Amino acid sequence: MTRIYLIYLLPFAVLLTTVVPLSNLTLGHVVLHVATPLMAAVPLYLSARAYLRTGGRRFLNLALAFAALFLSQLFLSLYMLTGFVVYLGDIPVDHFLGLLSFSFFTAALLVKDL
Repeated sequence: MTRIYLIYLLPFAVLLTTVVPLSNLTLGHVVLHVATPLMAAVPLYLSARAYLRTGGRRFLNLALAFAALFLSQLFLSLYMLTGFVVYLGDIPVDHFLGLLSFSFFTAALLVKDL
């Protein structure tokens, strides 16, 4: 099995470790909130490189979508691991960034140029 396929085992490892208590969360919950922002950084990096290499509105929208996704996961993980929440009005910033990421993903699918 090549190393890339090991990434598919991560969700199962998280589920298996949800029975291991670790402070107010389980080990699986902690691993989830550490791994998710790290994993969101990979498509952000790749889409930003693609945009810088080729340009185009589609790659720009993808890079912005993955940036918003990365930041939303970072803020969500910050909240889950420390209890610190950032709000925009009464909306947690991770919720708003999730909406922003879906907006940019949709825009990337709808634009005509590459």
